[in-house]
Amino acid sequence: MIRELEFQLLCRRHRDELYRFARAMLGSPADAEDATQEVLLRLWNHLPTLRLLNIRAWLFLTTRNFCLDQIRRRSWAVQPADDEISDERVDELAVDPSLAADTTTRLEEAHEVLARLPESLRSVFVLYEVNQLRYREIAVALQIPINTVKVRLLRARQQLNQHLSKEKSWTTLSKS
Repeated sequence: MIRELEFQLLCRRHRDELYRFARAMLGSPADAEDATQEVLLRLWNHLPTLRLLNIRAWLFLTTRNFCLDQIRRRSWAVQPADDEISDERVDELAVDPSLAADTTTRLEEAHEVLARLPESLRSVFVLYEVNQLRYREIAVALQIPINTVKVRLLRARQQLNQHLSKEKSWTTLSKS
């Protein structure tokens, strides 16, 4: 009974952030849902032996490892899927259809650039920027030193800026 309540609380608390992390790692909403379910199943199986102080780090490490296993099993490259939620939201918020199309295009470009990052940089970037973990939490979750987290985050930002500015300059030149 207590185990079930504890599990439900942990699921509610961490399910969304695990999904976002898996989504960024795998590129597909369906694969991210599968990964989240698998990690929560593993949580259920290991709950009696886990220390609650490190549960978040354990969850992210387990999610990352599961996603890496899935990526290794694939024979094809990760292709970012359309972000269904963002697409719907863009259409709801946009007054001008061209603005919605432009925003959707920029979201797709950002997903593609993020998917091109090496896994080590993408993991740190998503955990920090999307899931809002602190450096120390990321270091524990990925089992790397804090300084490595900082360096990888800086490199991820630089590569994202570099890729996005190339895309932007190419788009500007092609419109001229």
